[in-house]
Amino acid sequence: MVSREANGGIVGAPTVIGPRVRFVGEIFGDEDILISGHFEGKVQIDRAVTIGPTGEVLGDVLGKTVVVAGKLEGQIRASERAELLASAMVRGSVQAPKVVIAEGAELQGNVAMSAPEGPSPGAPEEPS
Repeated sequence: MVSREANGGIVGAPTVIGPRVRFVGEIFGDEDILISGHFEGKVQIDRAVTIGPTGEVLGDVLGKTVVVAGKLEGQIRASERAELLASAMVRGSVQAPKVVIAEGAELQGNVAMSAPEGPSPGAPEEPS
């Protein structure tokens, strides 16, 4: 659902790099992003990163959740979940506490399932 903030901004709509856009550089932010075009560089988003079926990324992707339906050559580091859909073609490593690889997805690289950094909820603190 898309709604408007008091200052006129749109809430709930991701930032989109469209299928006919080529972007080279770095993206940092705290809102969802959908990459449907060609991106070369580093993506570091505090929320969800989605590489759509027509998306191509050459570089590292860091996010809370990372979903790949297109092509990626680089590392994926997700703090919560990484998902490779059936149409995904990934060459590189995937690191996340939860990793889902759909039947038909292509992955050339390593998968590391690790807990998020920091103590687990309810875990005892280490003595100083």
